[in-house]
Amino acid sequence: MKKIFLHGIVSSLAAMLLIVSCKKDKSVQPLNEGYNYFPNNVGHYVIYNVDSIALNFLYTQPIDTFKYQIKEVIDSLYTDLTGRPTQRIIRYKRTDDTKPWVIQKVWSGNLTATTAERTEDNEKYVRLIFPINLNATWNGNSYNTLGSMNYQYTSLDAPFTINNVLFDSTLAVLQDSNLNLVQHQFYFERYARNVGRIYKVIIDLSSSNIVFALAQPNIVITDSLLLKLNGGSVVYTEIYVSSGN
Repeated sequence: MKKIFLHGIVSSLAAMLLIVSCKKDKSVQPLNEGYNYFPNNVGHYVIYNVDSIALNFLYTQPIDTFKYQIKEVIDSLYTDLTGRPTQRIIRYKRTDDTKPWVIQKVWSGNLTATTAERTEDNEKYVRLIFPINLNATWNGNSYNTLGSMNYQYTSLDAPFTINNVLFDSTLAVLQDSNLNLVQHQFYFERYARNVGRIYKVIIDLSSSNIVFALAQPNIVITDSLLLKLNGGSVVYTEIYVSSGN
């Protein structure tokens, strides 16, 4: 009887130690949600260099090229109509770093337990999902009427250098990629922990008389290429310059 009693005590102690050990492991190795890829603190800002080339045949000058800077600031937090905490994001613009900032647009953002959402020009996008997992996919346009677009994480916590600034943990999001005889489309964003988006590229080129043999996003726009492109074609980039709080 004494042996059975002691065996019971030993078994109980072993079970308790196992439970404590499991709890300790969970606290030491928390789930990597990735929320800090989408900063939520008031005053946080990022400055970008913007390059844009667009073909619009409705105007006398069909080829529009622009170079300027954008500064995105989380100006304040408020409660939206659904009761959710919401970022008020002000986008400032200037032609170069010698000019004053001028308010260009006011957007909004929401960080939830499972998504990072942005409303830009009255269209809501799901920019990130949580927890972050390699190759995870989702419809970035699930809250708008622009048509389905399957986003995908293509790298997690990878080091990346941009404008001579090294980020030790970045997140790559491929939003769309399509290359054929008449179209070259590439939509892509990269985020850094505690900074947010550090790179954005939109390539949407179409032509009826050119074969696109450019598999990489770094397209060189030449005069001869422009003459062969259809109206509505665009190349747009936002590249990180600096950030702060």
